[in-house]
Amino acid sequence: MHKKGWLLIISCLSILLLVGCSKNATQHSNKKVTQPVPTIFVHGLMGSHKSTDKMITAMQKNGQAKKIMTINVQADGKLKRIGKYDHQVKRPIIQVNFENNEASIQTQTKWLTETLHYLRVKQHVKRYNAVAHSAGNITLVETEMKATKTIPQLKRLVIIAGPFNGVIGMNDAANTNQLQKNYRPKIIYPANDWYPSYEQLLSWRHHFPANVRILNIYGDLGDGSHSDGMVTEQSELSVNYLLRGLHDSIKNVKITGQNAAHSSLHDNQTVNRQLIKFLWN
Repeated sequence: MHKKGWLLIISCLSILLLVGCSKNATQHSNKKVTQPVPTIFVHGLMGSHKSTDKMITAMQKNGQAKKIMTINVQADGKLKRIGKYDHQVKRPIIQVNFENNEASIQTQTKWLTETLHYLRVKQHVKRYNAVAHSAGNITLVETEMKATKTIPQLKRLVIIAGPFNGVIGMNDAANTNQLQKNYRPKIIYPANDWYPSYEQLLSWRHHFPANVRILNIYGDLGDGSHSDGMVTEQSELSVNYLLRGLHDSIKNVKITGQNAAHSSLHDNQTVNRQLIKFLWN
């Protein structure tokens, strides 16, 4: 074969090779890489890691999740991190604990904002799910309503025993308040040393992100108090009016019986199954 023939063949093969490589590179670059969404657990006033430990254990056992990090917020607001964030874990769990568990919601909101800011900026977490118990829900919701720093986008929220409009023995009492149309409370309680008022939450409501899927779990002891012993149903269900129009719907799930007590809900197997189904199914 003449030299020109060999050169022509080599040239054609080179072109085909380059086209193939380019096509593979384009296909690779067009593949959407989905970053795992961590689930963050937040306890309430007077709570601790014990408030969320059993839920996390159940989720690791039955939900194929993995706790990868604990963030303990010290009394001065500094973050003490245990563990390492791993983007390779399919269902990562992060437990957040406040060492000063008697601090006001306003203070805890500041701390949670710093925690989420750290995850977004330092660990490049773009989205997150959250599970909160008791006052941890008010901290989480107020954080989302007032966030001024870059934080990840909230995708799914599980509310457990959220005291959005009063606490028994503090400002509410069993069978004193009631819900009106669209879950609006008849009596709106004022702010105190720990909690913002329901009226304040209403004034910030439009800053809460849209398109968040929400599961609201609340307890009824079945003793006629229409409460979990600490928070009344009206207080727990008033979140529906608070976030009305921002979401297609909030799924409300009532837990009844002795295991529906306020501090038992985070150790309840039915609650655990609801968490796993809602977050990952």
